[in-house]
Amino acid sequence: MLFVTSPEGAGGFSVLDFETAGEPHSGYCAPSVSEGVSLETEFTFVCYDWQDERTPITYEFRLRDDPISYGSSPKSVSTVLPAGSPEGDYQLQINIIIKNAVGVAVVRAVFIKVKPSSKLDPCLSSIEEVGNKLTNYVIGERNELDGFLKKGDIGQACQLALSVLDEANKKTDCGQTLNQDTKTLISTTLVMKLTSITPGRLTMSQTIMAVVNVVTGICDSCEHIMNLTMAFADKTNKLLLTAINDVEDPFTAELEESAASVTGCLTNVLQSASGGSQANGASGESQTSTKV
Repeated sequence: MLFVTSPEGAGGFSVLDFETAGEPHSGYCAPSVSEGVSLETEFTFVCYDWQDERTPITYEFRLRDDPISYGSSPKSVSTVLPAGSPEGDYQLQINIIIKNAVGVAVVRAVFIKVKPSSKLDPCLSSIEEVGNKLTNYVIGERNELDGFLKKGDIGQACQLALSVLDEANKKTDCGQTLNQDTKTLISTTLVMKLTSITPGRLTMSQTIMAVVNVVTGICDSCEHIMNLTMAFADKTNKLLLTAINDVEDPFTAELEESAASVTGCLTNVLQSASGGSQANGASGESQTSTKV
């Protein structure tokens, strides 16, 4: 309300009455099963009975902050998931963002328990057998990764990739781990296939970057992976520039999260390159000392 008084003492006022948009309400979300096994159990998350005058209502499913689905997703999504940590009793938190047509959202959390697969445990099976099983998820005829990519299901492809990376690089009680060649083959294949995609929106890029970020964080001196990461970051930067130039809504949570994912990947690339340079320098010093 605004009051105005003239020098002569006459007064008046004006009232602006407006209504803020409410958030979606009256619904709930639930998993198909509350407990499962990494790379074996397909979890389905479904939302029911959400209502709002401002339709359509959209749904986004995330494993913590990493997207499982993106865009105008249906009320449900199915995916395999990586194992939770034993320190947290193998629990994972699935965050579901329910948003109305004007962007007002509510977040609901669903908790499930995902245990590691005994079939992929180097303490219970030979390292070669475990390595072959994990590699077959991403390489070879009719592998699951290619199946998801051919259907355009980037979310499931990336969750499969994260699950395979988790199993391939986890520490075991017996100290047995996959050999480095197998890990590098899996990591390189995942990055090659996923970064070859040209993302149509920032959330798709963020979903792929979640995988790339894991790989660049564990791969030291992987020059080919670093080059692929830089090229994909360039694709994402073009989307970021387009979003920033949107005069109606230039700065969104989606833009901020995508920028953070690019920054994380490039930081890993720089750290890896720095580590490789230091290692090469140390090697050169060692060789020089030997010659002397």
